[in-house]
Amino acid sequence: MSRLVVIPLSLKILGTERYGLWLAVGSLIAWLQMSDFGISRGLVNVIAEATGREARQEVRRYISTGTVAFGVLSFAVAILVVQLSRWQGVPKLLNIQDAGLAQEAKILVLICGLYFAASLSLQGAAAVCEGLQEGYLGAGFQVFSALANVAAASLLYWSGSGLTFFALVMAAIPALANAGLAFYIIACRHPDLRPSYKEANWRSLKEIMRFGGPLMVLQMFTVAALYSMNLIIANRLGPAEVPKYSVPYSLFMTIAGVCYLLAHPYIPAYAEARRRGDWPWIRSRALRLLALTACLMGAGSVGLMVIGTPLIRWWAGVEVTPGTELLFWLGVYSVVNIAAATNGVLLIGIGRAAAKAVFHGISVSLMAVGAWLLLPILGLVAIPLSGACALLLDACLSLVYGLASAESQGRQGDCNPGPKRRAAMWRR
Repeated sequence: MSRLVVIPLSLKILGTERYGLWLAVGSLIAWLQMSDFGISRGLVNVIAEATGREARQEVRRYISTGTVAFGVLSFAVAILVVQLSRWQGVPKLLNIQDAGLAQEAKILVLICGLYFAASLSLQGAAAVCEGLQEGYLGAGFQVFSALANVAAASLLYWSGSGLTFFALVMAAIPALANAGLAFYIIACRHPDLRPSYKEANWRSLKEIMRFGGPLMVLQMFTVAALYSMNLIIANRLGPAEVPKYSVPYSLFMTIAGVCYLLAHPYIPAYAEARRRGDWPWIRSRALRLLALTACLMGAGSVGLMVIGTPLIRWWAGVEVTPGTELLFWLGVYSVVNIAAATNGVLLIGIGRAAAKAVFHGISVSLMAVGAWLLLPILGLVAIPLSGACALLLDACLSLVYGLASAESQGRQGDCNPGPKRRAAMWRR
């Protein structure tokens, strides 16, 4: 929800073109999320399974191994970012013609990239929360970060700010929130899980990567779906066109974020239920969760289709006001996207991340190719149109395969914990 305040303030602070540059560079840096090699997502699964076995010392070994790995990766990313900021191809990639703006783009890459490298060293904090089924703590720090973003944007608006200082302030907030979460989890809430380099070992890393490897591939395609569109728009149409898509898109993603917050915590829940052999609960919960998130996203999308044009004109300005056709396809795309994400939670939770990576990879590839080819012909409508068609394939394949896997495992006679034990397990 903080986007509803931050976006119009950012547009007034930076102007349409520089705000588009901020978004495009942010999308470029987001690709560095690949540098965790799926370790953060793998940590969620291994910690959840170890927690299900009440193996507390094993949880600590996983956390220690992840912490050491993230430290090494953070150092490597910092070196990469410095080199990237010197690359002469950055302005060309973002279709920047002005020399002054090109120099600002390089500085922006350096600032955002170094902040990202610092955050990467603490990447495991949120994964530990999710693995311990305490994801609400991560959500709480995200709320704090969002409120701090609003406060910072307001101060920058009233005091006046250039793009460089804007980036220094706004990029620092998520990094500080991540550091605060890590300190609270390890120093205050679970001091017995405090990582030690002596506990880190290759065996634990291999176990993490057993889950994290396929999830890394999935993460790559997820990042492509989320962030490549801003880069494609900038490259094909120029940075000034990026806000005309990203601003209305952000409204739909605000609702989608609520839907995903409802679905994402079920990854460790599905993993623990799989370990206990409770396949009937997994199947029924997956269908109910899909219905909930799709209906919620559908209702929000219809509302934005109706009032989106005047709302955005009042909220963000005439320069980024979308047409009815763009809003319609953004609504369709958002519903299909959240359905695919919800079904992906099921596949990841039951240990079928590799299948999800394949389904999502095919869909995102189709989406990117379609957007690239159709942008000069259809304009910005090409992105949600191609995305809706491509991700519908992902949503259907993920659901069918997930339910079929659960049905197959259930028929193999996995131990059923019984209704009393299940009730006790989900009351925790």
